[in-house]
Amino acid sequence: MIELILKGLGKRKVRAILNKWIKDQINRCLEHSYEITFDSVIWLNEYTWELYGIDLLDGEPYEIDDLFKFIGNKI
Repeated sequence: MIELILKGLGKRKVRAILNKWIKDQINRCLEHSYEITFDSVIWLNEYTWELYGIDLLDGEPYEIDDLFKFIGNKI
């Protein structure tokens, strides 16, 4: 299912989502004076709605590794 969703979004949108997610993760840590760490999951629906107005109708978190693999493990 995740592969179908990612293919539907395309690599460019997934890369943009990951860029935003990384910035959000860093800003959250800096804001609360935490050590900079990254979550292992992403709530993809939040980012697709915020960036593109696309509602995935799926409330499940996705493994961040799956998204990085989809774009070729590069930002």
